Amino acid sequence: MSTIGLAALFAALALGFVEGFGRFYPSKRTWTRLRSRHGRRAVRAMRERFESAAQAKTGRNVATLLLALAIVWVAVAPALDKRWYEVVLDVLPYVFVLIAMMRVPRVLWKVAERMKEYERSIGEDPDTELDDGGATAIAL
Repeated sequence: MSTIGLAALFAALALGFVEGFGRFYPSKRTWTRLRSRHGRRAVRAMRERFESAAQAKTGRNVATLLLALAIVWVAVAPALDKRWYEVVLDVLPYVFVLIAMMRVPRVLWKVAERMKEYERSIGEDPDTELDDGGATAIAL
């Protein structure tokens, strides 16, 4: 198997991981276990980090830069002394990575929404601030 094939395989696995993360994480059981081990405040902080990461534009900007690089790479194929289809095969791993990078914000948003649903299902309002004081109130 050539280097291009291995790179495409690993890039496809990365895309599969992103898609699987979006579909299956966290299950209700996993969310309950995280909540019982680390506490309500830590799980909510994790959800809020997922939401803020989903709104960040950095990943999309890097993906756009990667797309531009791939287009330029294919466009200068004659100067590389390769045929166009050889350059397209060279770019194939980048296509999988590009798709994965474009999907990450949406996937993180879906995971955060799933966590909000779990919070609602146990009777909490996920949009209100936690004003119980946390560990500092207990220590005082």
